[in-house]
Amino acid sequence: MSAAPKVLIVGDFPPPYGGVAVHVEVLRLAVRSRGGECTVLDIGKGQLPADGVVPAAGYASFTARLGAFALRGYRIHVHTSGANPKSWALAAICAAAGKLARVPPLITFHSGLAPGWLAADPVRARIAGAVCNAFGTVIVVSEILREALLTCGVAPRRLEVVPAFSHSFVQPGAPPPGFRELREQAAPLYCAMLAPGPVYGAEVLLRAFAEVHQHNPRARLALYGPSTLEMDLSYAGAGAGAVRAYGELHRSAALALIAASDVFVRPTLADGDSVSVREAVALGRVVVATSVGARPPQVRLAPPGDAAALARALLEAAGTTPVLQLARAADEPDDDCVDRLLELYGFDSGAEPVEKARRSTSPSPVEGPACAASAAS
Repeated sequence: MSAAPKVLIVGDFPPPYGGVAVHVEVLRLAVRSRGGECTVLDIGKGQLPADGVVPAAGYASFTARLGAFALRGYRIHVHTSGANPKSWALAAICAAAGKLARVPPLITFHSGLAPGWLAADPVRARIAGAVCNAFGTVIVVSEILREALLTCGVAPRRLEVVPAFSHSFVQPGAPPPGFRELREQAAPLYCAMLAPGPVYGAEVLLRAFAEVHQHNPRARLALYGPSTLEMDLSYAGAGAGAVRAYGELHRSAALALIAASDVFVRPTLADGDSVSVREAVALGRVVVATSVGARPPQVRLAPPGDAAALARALLEAAGTTPVLQLARAADEPDDDCVDRLLELYGFDSGAEPVEKARRSTSPSPVEGPACAASAAS
């Protein structure tokens, strides 16, 4: 009987509960549900103690811990953006560690900003090609990212498109305090996740919602995510109480908020393949998003940065019902994406154990604020 696979996942771990961190957490649960060994080397902002999670700490500590796991034969799977020098330095270090492990390492690129960043400088492209070709498998979350890496010289046989979303473990918990009051007032209720930085399109969303509220004074907007409690909502012009911010939420509370809303909005100016969008589709919500990155076919699209067009899309969406409820999107494979990753780790099949683990995992209670998003979600 062969030994169970041993996997070291290098990436963000909650908190914050962004797309990458959620994906990493689900993979850890999936590997363990199959009887494999899995440790997360946490390079994110949380750096909190958790079962099977090792904080990266400083550069020297990170390198030493990475090397130690590689020498013990762990398969390395690193998750990164691919949109800045630090990301590619991390990728190069993990590729080198993979040679020590003597099992082919994997890397997943998540950011919709990566294609533009790579195209801006031919030196970046050459470095990307060399680094990626040192990995056994290069996973990207969208076809756009795949095309960008092919242009950089990455071998086609190494590249796979696997969205960083799993239908497993999508389990809403209790909504945040005060949400039920907003739900009772709203007709309809829009919902959006925002994080720091202009790429998330906060200003565009608030201006669009102000126009929606002028047409329909009963419309309400629920916001969650980092910095939303500190946002200046007054310039939206939507009236007192029409926009409610809930701050950073545990994932179960964020899923509850999405599930109880009528329309989920993703106003980003750039994207990879948004986990929150796919969660909203899986939960049976109508979804309006900007036409960037990869979007499921059920999503209503608006051009990025255009508040007037976004407002029109939001008004049109309010009177519709979702195309698909609690089912897979038409462009997704029949198997859960986690199953494919388990195969790459060395498991024969992951469908049954992952489903068993999903059923046995109850939603976590909300115990105070935790981050709801990261820059790569």
